[in-house]
Amino acid sequence: MAYAQRLKLLELVSQRAYLLREGCITRDTPLPEMRGCGLRKERSVNAPPGLLPIALSVELALYSAYVKDSRPLSLLIIAPVGSGKTELLQSYSENKGVVLYNDFTAYGLYTLLGQIQAGLVKHVLVADLVRLTSRGPSVWRQILTTLDALIEEGVTRIDTFFVKFHSPTPVRAGIVAALTTDEWRARRKTWIRYGFLSRAIPISYELAPEDLLKGEEAIYEGKSLFQPVKLKLPEAQVEVGLSEHIKEQLKRLGRIIAAVNQDETRFRSHKHVLAMAKASALRSGRMEVNEEDVNTLRALSVLWLSPYSGDEPSFRIMLELPKTSSQLIDALSPFYSKATVYRRLQKLSQLRAIKQEHGTWYSNL
Repeated sequence: MAYAQRLKLLELVSQRAYLLREGCITRDTPLPEMRGCGLRKERSVNAPPGLLPIALSVELALYSAYVKDSRPLSLLIIAPVGSGKTELLQSYSENKGVVLYNDFTAYGLYTLLGQIQAGLVKHVLVADLVRLTSRGPSVWRQILTTLDALIEEGVTRIDTFFVKFHSPTPVRAGIVAALTTDEWRARRKTWIRYGFLSRAIPISYELAPEDLLKGEEAIYEGKSLFQPVKLKLPEAQVEVGLSEHIKEQLKRLGRIIAAVNQDETRFRSHKHVLAMAKASALRSGRMEVNEEDVNTLRALSVLWLSPYSGDEPSFRIMLELPKTSSQLIDALSPFYSKATVYRRLQKLSQLRAIKQEHGTWYSNL
């Protein structure tokens, strides 16, 4: 058997093992039929109040590292002080291929390159990017350019007095970093100039009043809001496909995201949307992107449309569409008040993320 054929067979066996573990196929399912199987219910996300879309975004970023022919997604999570950013990242730090840092230097990143090259590290979680931004301008620029290279073109050679590194192929990893809203506003223009905001997906959020109350209640009841989250990540990369119909829907969303985040060529935004859609399918144990994944991305995109700060009620509204206002109020009543739903409908309408026709709200993305 030729080398290429053996390699392809090993990939199929790896994919089959993953789908067996996820319960998407049985041991009797033939290899050619794997792509069409595995349509099961979306895996639920256990997240603290108000953090459901953020937790889902982090999970999709981590799964993206296991999508064949895709680069690991990077996220910049932006929220006010005390919104749970750091704690949320810490809860995912025990997954394979993930390392968590509260602070580091460019040299600290360089020391990770060997592990990234060996496939042991696929995502670097930075719990508090403020510590890095507080360093001197020259140090911060060096860190930023290193992150840019690690996310996009990859690192192939470093030859300094302290670090010697060489790789025949570019070494890449995803970065998921948390930042306060004030710091983001102060540095946004600089990061746009360096291209960082088009390399990492900026996700901004705030907590709705009901979520703040739930958090307060949990504190006084002695409940722990954040628990370690272990994901069922594949052992190897998995090929995920999509139809022409799905592709056209993703193209539209990619163009909208590119326009908002000033991605002039739109290429990076399209790559982000495509990788996240495939990661969504893989997370649900499927090897084909479907409408459910597209709807998930549309709902998450309200957190990408900076400088607007999204939140969980906006995310839930987008997931429920199309519906009338009264239907949305009923659907979200276990979580949010009528007033909150109306306010979010108004915000989403002003953002042009939704539109109303004959009393029914539809996604405009």
